[in-house]
Amino acid sequence: MYFPRLTVPAQRRTTVSAFGGLDRRSGAAVGTLERMENLCADGWPALTTRPRRGVLTTLTHPNGLTAKDAPVWVDGGTLTVNGHATGLELTDGPKQLVSMGAYLLIWPDKMYIDTAKLTDFGPLERTVTVEGASWTPCKADGGALNYTGGDTAPAEPEEGAFWLDTGSGTATLRQYADGGWLTVDQACTALRAPGIGVGFETGDAVEIKDCEGEALNGTFVLRAVEEDVIVITALATAGSQTAPLTVSRTVPDMDYVIECGNRLWGCKYGLVDGKSVNEIYASKLGDFKNWHCFAGLSTDSYAASRGSDGAFTGAAAYLGSPLFFKEHCIERVYPSASGAHQVVTLQCDGVKKGSGASLQVVDGTLYYHGVHGFCAFTGSLPVLVSAPLGEEAYHGAVAGSVNGQYYVSAADSADRRHLLVYDVRRRLWHRQDDTEALAFAACDGELYCLASDGRLMALHGAAGTPERGPLRFAAETGELGLRDARSSYLQRLTVHAALSPGAAMTAFVSYDGGLTWQAQGTITGTGATDRALLHVRPHRCESLRLKLSGTGDVKVYSLSAVYEKGSDGP
Repeated sequence: MYFPRLTVPAQRRTTVSAFGGLDRRSGAAVGTLERMENLCADGWPALTTRPRRGVLTTLTHPNGLTAKDAPVWVDGGTLTVNGHATGLELTDGPKQLVSMGAYLLIWPDKMYIDTAKLTDFGPLERTVTVEGASWTPCKADGGALNYTGGDTAPAEPEEGAFWLDTGSGTATLRQYADGGWLTVDQACTALRAPGIGVGFETGDAVEIKDCEGEALNGTFVLRAVEEDVIVITALATAGSQTAPLTVSRTVPDMDYVIECGNRLWGCKYGLVDGKSVNEIYASKLGDFKNWHCFAGLSTDSYAASRGSDGAFTGAAAYLGSPLFFKEHCIERVYPSASGAHQVVTLQCDGVKKGSGASLQVVDGTLYYHGVHGFCAFTGSLPVLVSAPLGEEAYHGAVAGSVNGQYYVSAADSADRRHLLVYDVRRRLWHRQDDTEALAFAACDGELYCLASDGRLMALHGAAGTPERGPLRFAAETGELGLRDARSSYLQRLTVHAALSPGAAMTAFVSYDGGLTWQAQGTITGTGATDRALLHVRPHRCESLRLKLSGTGDVKVYSLSAVYEKGSDGP
């Protein structure tokens, strides 16, 4: 009697031991995930849950975050530095916090504070209105006020006498020396009134209004300052008035402000005092209070109108240059040591409107959220890096960075928030959770996040109280089996993982594009061993999706699939 010879179906094993992060594209490589929660690349090539976060404090009205030697935040109208509430009074609203040396500048309030000396703070702008002012020509020589002459040439002048010559139509200060009248260089006018110099410093650019000496109205650089005297670079015959006059130091209204090359730089698009503005500004070198010093020096302030259309959407300092973004271009400033700065317009994808806080430099590359996705800019043209995130159009992106990782909180088209992390060294995306971040700040290797619910968190748990409750995680693959053109069938899946004591992980499968999930088994961390195997034996199907979910700290080392029949895997 003869029995039929049976052939054993050919089997083939495929193992994934290096997980490729988030990839929502059709036909993504095996080892990538279509959806995930609370996973990260810290344990790559394994797939691991994110670190436990620490909560430093909870703010009532979170308005801003940055870092100096420690996190600095704004709660309502209170600025807290190194855990100490300062005496600086701010308005209640979102803030831009810009560092310049030890100083911190706050916009749109236009305030400053010395973080090394918290009692040194105040407004960047200053306005003084005085009455009973008088003025006389003078010679500003090292700040000395030594005008001793009249406005007409003395008949018998003494050596060193001054005379304001107005005969040629242009006021010229002259001094009698060596038997003749010599033109005085650096001739100025001294304005005197009680308190007129309070709050001003030598070198400030001030605007004078309502002075009856017509030549004294306008913007001037102060050559010398005393409590009741200011010396300006203008000339007028001696005079006085009883009506009030105003002396002011102003700062332009700006949409975005950054520090670069020991200056503050800013931009503005829109209406200011009824006039259309599309300009880039820079403060005086090393002086964040002065934006109108135009004395022909290399250290002067700077202002330039732009011809590109549209509102500014962001600003950043990169490779020694200030960059100002619009949605479809980058305005790049090339600073000059002589003060002859040049601005070049680069036509490319800029920052998407509402994502101005997404600009971050990570490992020497500038990343930001552009019109068509997240971009990397190295100085030439931006390159899209968010293709694995699929076709979803995000908006309102806010970003931070630490240790080669780009953290970004953005909303999708349904206004659901996602905290995404791009590992720039491995070029992998991961999703953590739905945290809505208002700001990030890096300090001492830790990344701090200010959430919309007021929580100030250390994302790697280096500070604060560890977050409570179990950490829930999930990892869902795309369709497995669709790549096979010769009808092979998935016979068995094996998950190799390590679970901390008390952690649990359950495997689910969904067959042939279905919407339901069927539990296949659960493994639990007991502490007896640090590794476990979870076997899944699916039904006969053309394709399936695998989902791993649970609680606790988990590390997945590999995923193995055994296929029956056929020679090509997924």
